[in-house]
Amino acid sequence: MTNTYLILTKAKWESALPTKLKTADRLSWNEYTYKDVEKTATRMVNKYDYYPSMDKTKDEIKAYMDDCSVDYSSSDTKAELLEKLMLEPHSVPQVEEEYKYTESVVDTTTLQSPTWKESAFKHGKLGSPRWNKDNTKVLVKYELPIADGTLDAVKGTSGITALSHSEAIEEMKKDEWSGE
Repeated sequence: MTNTYLILTKAKWESALPTKLKTADRLSWNEYTYKDVEKTATRMVNKYDYYPSMDKTKDEIKAYMDDCSVDYSSSDTKAELLEKLMLEPHSVPQVEEEYKYTESVVDTTTLQSPTWKESAFKHGKLGSPRWNKDNTKVLVKYELPIADGTLDAVKGTSGITALSHSEAIEEMKKDEWSGE
């Protein structure tokens, strides 16, 4: 990439980009439409919707303790079972649950066809424009790749003059550009 300064006529500034520059990573951009897609996944959830207490049956408390790997005696009372459960470190029993959810995914991708002006202002892909005194030409900074022929394609476009940094500085010194 090389810093290039482009002088565009007002008509070119307001016209569509050359095809060579209409890629989303250059001066254009993509716009997307989305659609909702229902998906299925699994997650771990608590097996029980309660924690054992005196209002649960002895069998419910034992089932919970079995899932927690907490030892007990079949002759233990509810109070003894609950005490053993409280004294023994354990985690809450979990089970795998399948669930559905909706996700927005890209449905269509559309490469936009902006003007030079839209490229500069809508997405800031060009340097700030500087107009000459009579507003017939605009100068903007842009990085153009040389290797893939983009710079040559721009240079060959009517209404566009490509300048190096030093050439742009000399151009801006001319009376046509001075003053605000």
